[in-house]
Amino acid sequence: MGIELDILKELGTINATLSELSSIASTVNAQIRNDEFSTRFNKIVNDIGKSYDVITTNFIPLSDLKSEADLINHFDDRHTAYTDNYLKEIHKPRVYADEAYEESLLLMTMKESKTNFPLLKRSYKRFDQLIDKWVSNDAWLAMSIDNLFKRLQALLNEIATLKQKDPEDAFLIYNVAFTRFSPYLELIVKNRALLSPDTS
Repeated sequence: MGIELDILKELGTINATLSELSSIASTVNAQIRNDEFSTRFNKIVNDIGKSYDVITTNFIPLSDLKSEADLINHFDDRHTAYTDNYLKEIHKPRVYADEAYEESLLLMTMKESKTNFPLLKRSYKRFDQLIDKWVSNDAWLAMSIDNLFKRLQALLNEIATLKQKDPEDAFLIYNVAFTRFSPYLELIVKNRALLSPDTS
């Protein structure tokens, strides 16, 4: 599988998890009126949401080179900044996952999470599955982000090597790749904005 397809696959998977989290948060926040429960729930949602911020914070500076001149003038600095930081950045989602998991254990002891109201009961089940598979125990979200960042580094290295020989070809490869990545990044920004505000 090519590098670009690997990156697109991870971006698609990550977007699916964020869409699910956003849907659950919207339902729970519309139905629950207990301030203590809502505060705790929204802190968990925000802790998970920080993992998506890691993606946009690191991807977006790389994605706005609009011309060959931009690539020539700005790519090296942005590539270096990414190279210097991405191995530190990919550990953050695991930290956020630990924070969310600890809070979720307390949340599930509250009476609001034990409701028999079908919509909420179903939403809590979805939330529990998301926490279990994607955030804490199986940590699929952190692994997807880890793979995403490593594959992006491989692509940037290829572009950097080609840029030394032929900046025009390097820009063509960069532009085709990042044009395909941009809709996924825009979806991350959009769905992240739908999550509850930071309550920490």
